[in-house]
Amino acid sequence: MKKVYLIAVVFALIAGLATYMFASNINKKTTIKDRETVSVVVALKDIPENTMISEEMLTSDAGYFAVRNIIKEDAIPNHIGKIAELKELVTNIDIYTGEQLSTTRFVSPDDESVGLSFKLSSGKVAYSIQASNTNGVDGFISPGDVVDVLTFETDQTGKVQTKVAYRALNVIRVSNSKENDAAQSKDAKVSEYNSITVEVTEKQALQLYEIENSKTFKLVLNSKRVDNKQAQNGQNNQAQTEQQTQQAEPATQA
Repeated sequence: MKKVYLIAVVFALIAGLATYMFASNINKKTTIKDRETVSVVVALKDIPENTMISEEMLTSDAGYFAVRNIIKEDAIPNHIGKIAELKELVTNIDIYTGEQLSTTRFVSPDDESVGLSFKLSSGKVAYSIQASNTNGVDGFISPGDVVDVLTFETDQTGKVQTKVAYRALNVIRVSNSKENDAAQSKDAKVSEYNSITVEVTEKQALQLYEIENSKTFKLVLNSKRVDNKQAQNGQNNQAQTEQQTQQAEPATQA
């Protein structure tokens, strides 16, 4: 008789446990279903630091990113919800497969921490020109300024030739030392420098190299207070200068 009671108790316990687990499972599913969810972008591949996210990387065929719906509480702070938001951003840290992506993992190409190569226009290169206070406007050139290059030379007959070799070159860096570069990143002005870096075409870079090594030159700082007529004249002069450069092969070209 005792065995019968014992067996009955065991079965009752088993039935009770099964009922409890079944009810808990139903409650869990109901709870998850009713909770608020959000979309997050996750990485499907490892992406190294200092990588610009190109438009091709955003396609589903590329297999770099995917959107997942998760419970809101499981999303990380500043999470990215749409793949399109990543276009042309630059990773400032290594990204790992399966990682939720947040805005803190990326910076704009214009950010000071991003390499100079990301700031160059398509088809352009960076070229650094020797610039002291004497030939570099006495330290008043800053990033974002526009300069002309004047050249001075004497030919074999003794005739002096002075001309504007280049107009409207965009200054993208001004530097003297690592200390000055660091100060510059904090919006401090570099008043003493030994070089300025401009954005030019490859052919212009070759011509500037020739100028530096064979001619006397000076940099001229352009005014930013330009009316529409002056701006149009400046653009025409720049176009003419570039056309002349393309027609004349640089002497330093191999």
